Amino acid sequence: MFSRKIWPLALAMVVLLTAGACAPTASSPTAAPTKAAAAAPTQAASIATPATAATPAAPAATAKPVTLKYGSLPGVFNAAFYVGMDKGYFKEQGITIETVDFKAINDLIAPLGTGQLDIIGMPPSAPLITAADRGIELKMVAGLSASAAPTYEHTWIVLRKDLKDSGQVKTAADLKGQKVAITSPGGLADQTVQIMLDQAKLKPGTDVEVVTLAAADATAAFANKAIAAGYTLEPQASQSVQQGIAEKWLPISQFFGGKVQTGVIIYGPNMFKDKDVAQRFMVAYLKGARDYLASLASKDKRTDTVNSLIKYTPVKDPKVYDLMQLPYVDPNGQPDKSSLDSQYKFWVDKEVYKGTKTFDDITDLSYINYAVQKLGKQ
Repeated sequence: MFSRKIWPLALAMVVLLTAGACAPTASSPTAAPTKAAAAAPTQAASIATPATAATPAAPAATAKPVTLKYGSLPGVFNAAFYVGMDKGYFKEQGITIETVDFKAINDLIAPLGTGQLDIIGMPPSAPLITAADRGIELKMVAGLSASAAPTYEHTWIVLRKDLKDSGQVKTAADLKGQKVAITSPGGLADQTVQIMLDQAKLKPGTDVEVVTLAAADATAAFANKAIAAGYTLEPQASQSVQQGIAEKWLPISQFFGGKVQTGVIIYGPNMFKDKDVAQRFMVAYLKGARDYLASLASKDKRTDTVNSLIKYTPVKDPKVYDLMQLPYVDPNGQPDKSSLDSQYKFWVDKEVYKGTKTFDDITDLSYINYAVQKLGKQ
């Protein structure tokens, strides 16, 4: 049985971790965790035909039962993980999952470091590597999601519909004097918007006001005309389209050469205490990821995936999911190294991250590679 609850932020750790993270250009205060769920590789991933099947693993009959807390934002970038939960693959490995939903990406890092969370799913970011640089034991252990052209676009720069329909905003250069939202400073959202503004020869803070807005609040912000555009995750992007208040404007993959690693799975200190548990989690996750990929090639199986997303994300209307593409996941769980390197270089070049570690230093693929060996390579 899966349960959900929200853990309070560890205030001391928040102060420690966020002090060294990058400062937003302009932002509203970071949101606290949600109270309920109802409320974004070492080798380059192949963006091609999804895998069709996973080799069954023998049930972990003698494995000791364990409960693990997984923290993330409730969004479609967790689709592969949600499918694994609903298929019973974690239970098969003797693992009970407690999902812990947050509103802001950077709020995940402190509870991971203090052991309140065992595992998190989030984009690579400057605050993440800053935390590692300050001594927090964490590792990126597998790919969680990727946005890729042309069929896996699950994260967008969304534009308010009235601005698009009137022709007031045709290109990013027309955003001068407007507000643009990001989901977190120092992360993929911040990077994407900075690249967009750089290409349009606009300066954040001078020409465009960049504000921090929780993903769950994006739809309301467009409806209230509080923002002109914003980095928006699914299912909120399609929800705004369905309500007639915004349009999917620019897929984020266009800023990253066609594909970008939008999510990774990260182990915290608790997971390094028992290698067997860490490996069993990966076996369950990879089975779910392969089933998820297979579902994208079948209308009936896609319905099963949509049902999982309805269960675990705040958008409950099945019709919204008809409007969206779903993310890519590598069938062997590998994060895209070229994408990670590009994201890391951006933060170093912008002098947002000034530490000594690289993403290679905080990557350990031994657990996912164990799962690949167990299930067979695809």
